[in-house]
Amino acid sequence: MGIDGIGKGGGAPGVGAPTGATAPKAADAVERPFEVKATEATTTVDATSPLGRLRAGEIGVEQYVDLKVDEATRGLEGLPKADLESIRSMLRARVAEDPALVDLVRSATGKAPQPPEE
Repeated sequence: MGIDGIGKGGGAPGVGAPTGATAPKAADAVERPFEVKATEATTTVDATSPLGRLRAGEIGVEQYVDLKVDEATRGLEGLPKADLESIRSMLRARVAEDPALVDLVRSATGKAPQPPEE
C-alpha cells in the first residue's frame, strides 16, 4: 500500500504555488556571502586593565584573579575589614574551584587559577 503523491514529483492537484507564480530569479539572490566582522571591543584590550597587564606579562594569573576580586568587591569598602577580607577570600576560592569560573578564567587568560592554600 502506498501513499498518493510521494515520489511522484509534486503535491496534490490544486495545492502549491498560486497560478502565475514564478520561482525566484538569480537577481533576487544575495550578492555577497554572510560575514561577521570583529568589533573593536573584541579585538583590543586596555593595557592598564587586569587582562591587558596579564597579556603584557606584568602580572600572573593569581594576581589577575586578585585584581578581579578587588574590582568585584570595590563597592563593599564600608564593611568591617575582617568581613571584607572573608568575602574576598571566599571569592578567590570560588574562582579557583568552581568549574564554570575556572573555564571563564582559562578562556580569558589561557591558564587556570590555582586553588588557595589553606
